[in-house]
Amino acid sequence: MNRRFITTALAICALLPAALPAFAQDTSGREGTFQGRNGVTASGVVVVTNAGVSLMRDFKLDGATDAHVGFGRNGTLDADTDMGALQSVEGSQDYSAGQSFNVSDYDEVWIWNPADNSALAVAKLN
Repeated sequence: MNRRFITTALAICALLPAALPAFAQDTSGREGTFQGRNGVTASGVVVVTNAGVSLMRDFKLDGATDAHVGFGRNGTLDADTDMGALQSVEGSQDYSAGQSFNVSDYDEVWIWNPADNSALAVAKLN
């Protein structure tokens, strides 16, 4: 084998682990971008499939506590779609919709405080 081939193969092997997370994120389905509410700063893309919700790597939430993830429709939260507490205030994370509701019935992903049902961030889905 020639030296150039071996060098190229080693470079690809070194870079591959860094590239895999980008390929692992499912980008099929409906998407939206978070906007903060009630004094909370939020940003990042969310992707919704029949399986549930995926917050992408660029997700960030600042100024919120006790946040949960769920769905809304036409500006109104449906608390029965609660998929659990927010795992982290930034980065990739996934939430399963289970079988108790149909995700296609909703046009928004909500991050909210269940103590008072206040919106912390909302992403309108395309």
